[in-house]
Amino acid sequence: MQQFDVTAHNYDFVFKDSFSLFKNDIGDFLKVELPGIAYYLETEFAEIETNAERMDLNFKLEDGSILHLEEEIEVSVDDLIRFASYDLKLYNRYRDRIRTIILCIKGYPAAEAAFNAGSLGYNTTVVNMSDKDGKEKMKELREKIEKGEEINYLELIFLPLMNSDQDIVKRVKETIELEDKLDADQKFKNNLAALTIVLCDKFLSSENMIELWRDRKMVKFFKYVEEQGKNDEARMLMIRQIKAKFGDPDNEIIDLINKAELSKIEDLSEKIITADSKEEIIDFLKH
Repeated sequence: MQQFDVTAHNYDFVFKDSFSLFKNDIGDFLKVELPGIAYYLETEFAEIETNAERMDLNFKLEDGSILHLEEEIEVSVDDLIRFASYDLKLYNRYRDRIRTIILCIKGYPAAEAAFNAGSLGYNTTVVNMSDKDGKEKMKELREKIEKGEEINYLELIFLPLMNSDQDIVKRVKETIELEDKLDADQKFKNNLAALTIVLCDKFLSSENMIELWRDRKMVKFFKYVEEQGKNDEARMLMIRQIKAKFGDPDNEIIDLINKAELSKIEDLSEKIITADSKEEIIDFLKH
């Protein structure tokens, strides 16, 4: 039986392709004071190999710090230890301050979740998604869309994770149907649908995903994500080739590869073979 799997490459592509939505709307959605978002950071690390062990969302902020967003149904100490291990990997790679925010689906009794391991302390900010009325928000967004009024697109794509008595598959379908009513081009609406699906991926069972796959409208969205994700695979391959020849690539090289056009990435493969230093790679990517 055919089914769709949101791989780490596909996941990263969808968010990199649409991160401007987060850049513009994330502060209002989270109700947390943050510097502006500079750009999206990959979620795939060699040490994290399965979807269950994948970081949810990472963004570089304008003050140089990193925003790490996680979604969880409930927050346990085991979850916090897992997030802390992700943050250590982020810190090891970028050596910048990490801000971790957890979107908790069933709610959490405090605005912060933390643990103290003696020489190691860990603190996060919790956003209680159970405080957001999904049915009321659906009604509000539908009315605004019908009137052609501006909306916060994050409220739309996170809608299935808000408090509701409907099952999540129905919420995902209704949200995508609402997104399709937007007065926008089809590529933008496809992006919103892809974002909605991958944000809910960890809360959907295999049966749920098969049900969505069978929906004819979903096939188009899934194929879009799967096809576009291949571009990210080329970037990751270049990073691995650079690491094999010159050792761990600098942050500057990773950032330049993530921002480069695909045609530049294709030419980079030959440049890696002939280059004698990482400086040559940086110069090639800049020009």
